[in-house]
Amino acid sequence: MYLLLFTINGLVSVLIFVNCIHEASHHNIFSSKWANNALLTLFDFIGIDSYIWKKRHILLHHNFQNVSGWDSDIEQSGFIKIYPHDKSEWYHNYQHKFVFMLYPLFLFNWIFVRDFKDFFSKKRIIKKVLKHIPILQYIKLFFFKLFFIFYTIILPIWIGFSLKTVLTGFCLMLVAGSVFSMGILLTSHVNQHNQFPLPDANGNLNLSWLEHQFVTTNDINTTNWFTRNVMGNFNFHLVHHLFPNINSAYVPEITKIVQDYALKNGFSYRSYTMRQAFKHHYQLIKSNALNSDVFEEDM
Repeated sequence: MYLLLFTINGLVSVLIFVNCIHEASHHNIFSSKWANNALLTLFDFIGIDSYIWKKRHILLHHNFQNVSGWDSDIEQSGFIKIYPHDKSEWYHNYQHKFVFMLYPLFLFNWIFVRDFKDFFSKKRIIKKVLKHIPILQYIKLFFFKLFFIFYTIILPIWIGFSLKTVLTGFCLMLVAGSVFSMGILLTSHVNQHNQFPLPDANGNLNLSWLEHQFVTTNDINTTNWFTRNVMGNFNFHLVHHLFPNINSAYVPEITKIVQDYALKNGFSYRSYTMRQAFKHHYQLIKSNALNSDVFEEDM
């Protein structure tokens, strides 16, 4: 029962993120900005720093989605080559064989590595737009990380559960949450049918902001019950990028308007089932692997 409940907790945490935290970051739940920011604290309670994530998501992802060096939401760890034009390393030739072994570790990396890199590493993308982090945010980072460890590991051991049971439940929670979240987060941008625009020498893109939204974003089957009621703004994702401050409850009707607009004005509107989206994502990963040159070196 302990292991089952912790596994469910991992899945529920993703639902909280998709339907509450993400919406609150765009001020889409309450009319009060303060109330939306207060709700974001839920993210801190489940182990992830809400302050740095909101900065990454609003300032970088929503302005530069799928642009290498600027989209912090798909900032790479180095093991997986997502952008086709990025430099290849020898291990990228095999990424299509081990990529799905890394995805279950997504939340482990986010909770214990990524947040700390964003706070302390000067090489992170977020530092392009965030030069100063208030000292209170550093205190909050360590407080909530320690509190997360306390109630998920230390408290259960103190109550009387064995170390083996506690650590197994903890890992199941993060693995279940990782797989679920990657299924939702990867399907709207990172696939072979979406573009990864390259800025010119002056840092400009050769397409308009509106075109950028269409060529880098797709929807996920907007008629499926699961995607309609569980994924929040992640299935009607094009409308979310066009109008980020509209709650997911209203986007189905707006999507129909956008579809008509795209048809009349020559824009490519794309919507896939979850299965198709996973397939297109894997095809991108495999294509980037097979196009890598293991002998390519900078001289």
